[in-house]
Amino acid sequence: MRHNSYSLAAFAAASVPGFEPARTVAIPTPQDDVDVAGVISQEGRKVLVTCPRTTAGGVRLEKELSISGALAQHTLSDLVPAVLGSVKLPEGGRAAVTEVHEGSPLLLDLLDRDRALVTSLGEVIARIHRVPAHVVETVGAEAYTAQALREAHRAQLARARELETIPTAVLQRWETLLADDGLWDLQPVVVHGDLSEESLYFQGSRITGVRGWDAARIGDPADDLAWLASALESEAFDDLFSAYRNALGAPVHPRLLERAHAVGEFAVIDWLLHGIEAEDDVIIEDARGMLRDLESDLSQIAKDQAESAYHSLDVHDGLASAPSPLASSAASPADPGPAASAPEEPSPEEPIPEEPIREEPSPEGPDSEDRSRQWDADGRPGRRGGPSGDAPEPEDPRTF
Repeated sequence: MRHNSYSLAAFAAASVPGFEPARTVAIPTPQDDVDVAGVISQEGRKVLVTCPRTTAGGVRLEKELSISGALAQHTLSDLVPAVLGSVKLPEGGRAAVTEVHEGSPLLLDLLDRDRALVTSLGEVIARIHRVPAHVVETVGAEAYTAQALREAHRAQLARARELETIPTAVLQRWETLLADDGLWDLQPVVVHGDLSEESLYFQGSRITGVRGWDAARIGDPADDLAWLASALESEAFDDLFSAYRNALGAPVHPRLLERAHAVGEFAVIDWLLHGIEAEDDVIIEDARGMLRDLESDLSQIAKDQAESAYHSLDVHDGLASAPSPLASSAASPADPGPAASAPEEPSPEEPIPEEPIREEPSPEGPDSEDRSRQWDADGRPGRRGGPSGDAPEPEDPRTF
């Protein structure tokens, strides 16, 4: 059932000793089975109240509270909100009251403009991946092997093929990626599993908090990097990945970036299946459009590669048919032949072949700048958007 802001304020008063609510602010959330509100006390103290609407929402909230509580007692205490209290609900489950992070929910466009902020995010992701597995396993987080992670992607692709026609070029690419043993020879680590603008808080040029730990697990580190690899400008992501690598304190898998791009593409499968299960024609058509975009990108890459190979071959053949300078210098002085004649101007009808200057396509897949995707606030992989240049940014309703 839904809970209005007055009910959530009452939960805060009942959970936190001495807390007297003065006003509330509704907090938008991509999850449709929880109610979230910021509550401000008479003294100006701010807390966040989360209340499940459904049984499934309650289960997810309990998992998040368990995992975040374990992490708060480990090395992420400065990033994970402390649980201040909770109150049992008449319909079952409980509402939880937590501290509020300093700062505001992250705006992705800021990462392209603020090198210090993007560096901070890379360091935060590395800190998450450094957490010992037992810290979250003991409170119920799932643990997956490298083989299980690959098989999960295969199973999703098989389901999608049964329900939808996948473009041939896209299907071949995905099957090739999944058949590559070296790509999936990874060491699973603790991952957040659902990083997004909604789950990250920042202040100034520093990431100050991480929320939404219900999807945390022992999994593929590429899961936390995939949305950033496709959404950020290449220079910004290079800075992020460099900071991540330096802060990790362990060798990075040599093909982690390639796998991150692959995982980003597989997100389209998840979005398509979500639309089919929800019988949502808008989501289904959106996913189909993404598949068509990917097919077009792959086609363009193949065309560019073919043209580059053709021009390289054309230049090579032209050089091979030209007379050797060594052969000319070895000719007898008594019989100068054609070498003694005046040099001829090149014929305008036979231009010297040149290899055009071309930009080589990325070996990791479709051009991420042309097909920039991210998980947006509605839980879908989408294109980058938002203000550009010096245009003023709209007030963020998530901040209170």
